[in-house]
Amino acid sequence: MPLRLKLILSFITISLMVVSIFSVVAYISAREYTQHVEQVRLHKSNEHLFAMLDTSLPLLAQLQNIVPHHENRDNVFSIIDISQKKILPGGGFNLGTHLLADLLIQSGNKTQQGSFTIGKQEYLWSADPVPDSQYIIANTYLRDSSDISTFFSYVGTPLSTTLFISIWISVWAALLLARLFRQISEKNTQLEYQASHDLLTRLPNRGAIGRSVQQEMESAKACNEALIFCLVDIDALKEINDSLGHKSGDILLDQVTQRLKRTLQGSGHIGRFGGNKFSVMIKRSETVNAENIRHKLLESVEPIYEINGHSLYVHATLGIAIFPEHANNAQELIQKTETALHTAKKLAIDSSVYDVSQDNNSAERLRLTHDLRNAIHNEELQLHYQPQFDVRRHEIGSVEALARWIHPQQGFIPPDTFIEIAEQTGLIQSLTDWVLRTAIKQCAEWHDMGKYLTVSVNLSARNLHDETLSSQISNLLHYWNVSPEKLCLEITETAMMTNPAHAKKLLKELDDLGVRLSIDDFGTGYSSLGYLKQLPVDELKIDKSFVLNMAKDESDASIVRATVSLAHDLGLEVVAEGVEDQMSQDELSRMGCEYIQGYHIARPMPHDELTAMLISTKVKNNTQTDETLAGVQANRL
Repeated sequence: MPLRLKLILSFITISLMVVSIFSVVAYISAREYTQHVEQVRLHKSNEHLFAMLDTSLPLLAQLQNIVPHHENRDNVFSIIDISQKKILPGGGFNLGTHLLADLLIQSGNKTQQGSFTIGKQEYLWSADPVPDSQYIIANTYLRDSSDISTFFSYVGTPLSTTLFISIWISVWAALLLARLFRQISEKNTQLEYQASHDLLTRLPNRGAIGRSVQQEMESAKACNEALIFCLVDIDALKEINDSLGHKSGDILLDQVTQRLKRTLQGSGHIGRFGGNKFSVMIKRSETVNAENIRHKLLESVEPIYEINGHSLYVHATLGIAIFPEHANNAQELIQKTETALHTAKKLAIDSSVYDVSQDNNSAERLRLTHDLRNAIHNEELQLHYQPQFDVRRHEIGSVEALARWIHPQQGFIPPDTFIEIAEQTGLIQSLTDWVLRTAIKQCAEWHDMGKYLTVSVNLSARNLHDETLSSQISNLLHYWNVSPEKLCLEITETAMMTNPAHAKKLLKELDDLGVRLSIDDFGTGYSSLGYLKQLPVDELKIDKSFVLNMAKDESDASIVRATVSLAHDLGLEVVAEGVEDQMSQDELSRMGCEYIQGYHIARPMPHDELTAMLISTKVKNNTQTDETLAGVQANRL
């Protein structure tokens, strides 16, 4: 039965019940009220009769004479001798035996009243004692017929009107309530849909995906089947949002949704996992496996997208995990797929199927991230310094500050490992802050000893986005009273080319500050020489990959020679790192390279060891001999 009809019937039933109860109560109340009014009237008639009596005349004779003259349709009197318990002549009520019986039951010389029924007739009476006598005057009234039909003859019309209005209100209220319930139900349905679906693509959202995966896994387990779960990461979404606006990004997401639907053709489940990620779940079969589903998904996403007059190419990255091979529940399967996706993005490949080694790496990475945060906060890292030998002056003219981490449990952690973690987790700024503070402080201590070394510190791409970097460096130099030119900041080509305009602005601020600027690992990046000449840099640092094989590979030697020549043409000094033997050092010296750095000179070492090394080389203020170089080489680590 429809809800609307149920409500109408319920409301009408309730209305009829209320009206019926009200009618019964009203009927009973009306009878009681009219009885009380009539008995009061009878009592007053008795008092009026007593007022006409003359105390000097015989009382009974007066009563028998007066009573007949006062009787009418509504007043019929009886004279009762209470002492003899009998009705005396003179009254008009001939059924006094019923009245006498009630009076004897209520015996007493006081006002009494009551009612009795004879057949279908009801009588009301009120009896009052005659003052100073044994007589009682009872006034009796024959009540009109008071059955229910009589009652309805009086109230039928208003009661019918009340019923009509009540039923009309009931129907109206039922319809209104039914409409309200329908709206609430529709709203709840809408909220439930919104809670489980993405409003833009109308696909199940992350929460619904988890429930769907769990249901499909239970079904697959019962049928001894396997499931393939994929996460599709749309790489270009953020760039499109930033450059063309979020409306274009929304159009892209909608088009990707339609392409995925056409690719699966109803054979799998598609969801929006969040942000730029979609999920795809499909049963594995002889014709559907991880490899061919990978090809289908990548091919569906790859064609050009036409969005607001722009032709856009979109690349996708896939992470894939399989049930029950990789996981036994939905949460675990999704987590494995995310791990595979992270691996694919890290390795810059288009897809990756989960492997248990990926989890081990992820767990290890999480632990190292936590430990690195604590190590930076508690200053548990170490700063080692690798000398850079000035070929022209035959002295150690500068050092490169290199962070080292000795983990309490795992021992030495390679810099490439923890620096990458710092860059990807946002710890690089804290790490750079610590390196700058420590290096500039150490530089000041060496200056106090008369060792006027220049200290080089490496900056990452993320440091170039720090608006406070130049002011921070200025404050540190001022605090430790170190000249700006004694600090050299090394930036890689790749870091500068991430955002050339911003990098150029920051380098200009640092150059105005007076610090030296060096392009690190030169030759391994993709910077434009036209852009390079616009940068306010002081030196180029040739990557060790070219220097190491320079003596054996003429191509590397040619690259080094060309780089030195280019740097000199631009008015820049050259630092060559990776010098491992005397032959390389001599060749670099002939090329005109100003500084050399490598194990042939010295390995990176703590500040106290380097201080001892500087003292042992007997460096003189402005005059250096070949003995200095020999002393440096003899003390290298």
